[in-house]
Amino acid sequence: MIVKLLKCVDFCEKSSFLYRKNIAKRRKKVYIYTCMKPVMEYQNFRVFIRDFYTERKNRSGFTWRDFARDAGYSSPVFLKLVCDGKANLSDVGVERTAAAMGLTGVDLQYFRELVAFNQSKDSAAKKHSFAAMRKMARENNREIIGEDQYDYFQSWQNPVLREMAPNMPGATPAQMAGKLAFDGETANVKKSLALLQKTGLLEKDSKGAFKQNSKAISTGNLDVASLSVREMHRQMGELAVRALDEIPVKERDISGLTLGLSEEAFQRVSMEIEAFRRRIAAIALEDSHTDKVYRLNMQLFPLTKNFGADNREKRNTQKGAQDE
Repeated sequence: MIVKLLKCVDFCEKSSFLYRKNIAKRRKKVYIYTCMKPVMEYQNFRVFIRDFYTERKNRSGFTWRDFARDAGYSSPVFLKLVCDGKANLSDVGVERTAAAMGLTGVDLQYFRELVAFNQSKDSAAKKHSFAAMRKMARENNREIIGEDQYDYFQSWQNPVLREMAPNMPGATPAQMAGKLAFDGETANVKKSLALLQKTGLLEKDSKGAFKQNSKAISTGNLDVASLSVREMHRQMGELAVRALDEIPVKERDISGLTLGLSEEAFQRVSMEIEAFRRRIAAIALEDSHTDKVYRLNMQLFPLTKNFGADNREKRNTQKGAQDE
């Protein structure tokens, strides 16, 4: 009888512990969704983790040590290093950190893809993760900030048609496609025009003619769009190569310089390019009409690895030997 009673007490204690544990988990999950933006509104997992930490700290004296303990890390500052961009999460770390923040279901799946998107160096892998993030967000009636910019920079035809359409009043998509210098297809033109109207970069007036909402657009520091911006630069670079053979010399200006530069000179040249780009944009903004749409590519990149430090060290050594 005593043994049965002890077993009953033990069972009750275990049940009470599991109940309290489940309540704690439930409270943690409720805490996230009542005090923070949903994870699907984030494009950077480090920002999401830091926001979670900040909310907990402001309300309950939560520390990085507490956070690390909840996630199963021995280092009390590891998650702080992750938020500072000085460390990454492993696959196991993603699961442990998500569990510490109470993420489950689709929010957990989104967090996994978000970490992969932010940490991956491979463009194809990043595209795969972003596509998965978009799918989950749409299925849950969420919109990822930066989606429109991402789509805009996915195709070279979007900025071209943004400039062309307002200057061809009454033209059909087929007529616009016929004016493209490279690979003009009516279906792609229709798709681009629909996107430009959706994003507000183009709108139709009372007569049905297209007009721009704002005169200029820049890639700026768009976190999500950076992937498609690289794709845009790649496409435009490929068109520049084709222009060498497909565009008459009198209609293009292609030139280049190969230079030896110090780090200081590289910074100066970069600043000159930035100033030059602004001056060119100002000329276009002041222009009263458009005859053609052009692309101006500006690239400055190294053709060698850094060998300057080695040479300076040798020169200093030789100079020291000569002084002696």
